[in-house]
Amino acid sequence: MGKYAGRNAEGDHRIKPDDHKAIVLLKDEHHIFRTLFDRAESQQGEALTATARELCLRLAVHMTIEEEILYPALKRLGSEEKDEVNEGAVEHASGKALCAEIEQLDGTEELFKSKVHVLGEETVHHIDEEDGELFEAAKQAHADGKIDLDAIGERLRARQRQLYEQVERTGDLGETHEVQVEEIPSA
Repeated sequence: MGKYAGRNAEGDHRIKPDDHKAIVLLKDEHHIFRTLFDRAESQQGEALTATARELCLRLAVHMTIEEEILYPALKRLGSEEKDEVNEGAVEHASGKALCAEIEQLDGTEELFKSKVHVLGEETVHHIDEEDGELFEAAKQAHADGKIDLDAIGERLRARQRQLYEQVERTGDLGETHEVQVEEIPSA
């Protein structure tokens, strides 16, 4: 086993009985990412290229649904959640930039594996924080009646399905409404 997937069964990374639909969906995706990044660490050549392509596609869909649906709901909760969401959006931008670089390569380049490795390090850091801090704050907001994580989960799942269907039809995500980092107010 690699260094990431083992976390799926630990602490806040586990899918817990009190996790609502939104959290279950996103943690399940986080488990997939950790597993795929572990796989990438042991791969070379065409196998690594295929895994990197899968990761970048899955990450694009995942980041889109978070930015379009989850993040706006959480930003309305308060300044602490807003700060965490803004940090997440900046981390997403970094991941998107690295994926864009990886997608322009054919896998034979000297730095290809290193780019995938760094994408893994950054992504796992980001999802580890989400599993703990952000999702726990969201669960508390749900318990307080401020948001409905089950309704948000339904919207996340529907948008995820829509994006994957779009990719199957056209080869890309189509129009999205993701956060633009320059839109985030500076401190």
